[in-house]
Amino acid sequence: MYNKILLKLYRSFIMLRVLFLVYLFLITVSISSQQPSNIFGVLNFNNSARSTALGGYVVAVTDGDASTAIQLPSNIEADNCGQLVFNYMNYFADSDYGSINYTFNSKKIGLISTSIIYCNYGTFKYSDPSGVFYGNNFSVNDVVAQIGHSKKLNKKLNIGTNLKLLSSFYEQYSAFGIGTDISLTYFDKESQFGSAILCQNIGRSIKDYHLSNLKENLPFNIQFSFNKKLTHAPLRFHLIYHDVQDWKIGSDNSLVTRNSISQISYDFFNHIVLANEFLFSDNFQVRVGYGFQNRRDLQPVSRPGTTGISWGVGFKVKNLKINYSNSKYHFAGTANNISLIKKL
Repeated sequence: MYNKILLKLYRSFIMLRVLFLVYLFLITVSISSQQPSNIFGVLNFNNSARSTALGGYVVAVTDGDASTAIQLPSNIEADNCGQLVFNYMNYFADSDYGSINYTFNSKKIGLISTSIIYCNYGTFKYSDPSGVFYGNNFSVNDVVAQIGHSKKLNKKLNIGTNLKLLSSFYEQYSAFGIGTDISLTYFDKESQFGSAILCQNIGRSIKDYHLSNLKENLPFNIQFSFNKKLTHAPLRFHLIYHDVQDWKIGSDNSLVTRNSISQISYDFFNHIVLANEFLFSDNFQVRVGYGFQNRRDLQPVSRPGTTGISWGVGFKVKNLKINYSNSKYHFAGTANNISLIKKL
């Protein structure tokens, strides 16, 4: 009996040490990553239609959906092994992006997730400063090779990391970089409560577009995510707090004068994403998300419409999962995202 108590105390002590080290790491990285970054824009995109439908940030649920583990490596679990994930989004102005992911179990290392991610920003025409076109075109692309690994700390808590090799090609100019993600996922399958913390895009460029020695930080982001499924209803609620490292985010273009309390409230809700999943069955789900920052930054004054709102569906046909999402970023058009998940 005493041995069991001592073992539990020892495990609790180890867990507290892990959480304390993660806390110190987050503070250190947050302080060192305040420099804004515009390099490798592909890192700002989401590679899961399910996540996109829920507002575009992490989904702290370990239910065998390998697509959520591309962004959140601590979601890599044994149920993901053998799953092949195709993701594609038709974006604006002839730009698009997509990814392919496969998860397997290595006997020596453990669970491994591999991904290739690309973003095509479209084709552009050469012209001189006066606007005369030469008739030739050039393309702009980002490509990411990513490998992820996770490990169980206990029955309900996973830790994971991604390693990213980044490349960017803008006409004759190129840039290369290296980055990593570190995350923790807690998910209790009995109570159906989950939470996660993600430290995303830690790293910098190793070669910039120009020949100077300037190196840019990656678009760093810390996210907290919480979710809870109701016991007697097919509903799962999600709450995400993103960009923890910066208090003031977004573009406040309004002419409204706010007092200190109103300004604090405005800045706080810019970090919030609210989402909901309607879990009608294992084979059919409906999802909806609302991002305060997207709504405020992107809505036209005259016709705000449903800007900032995303929705999607998920269904299963035999052993093929299909997730679809539709995101409204502007009244002129929407972005459609589809993910196909196949167990090989």
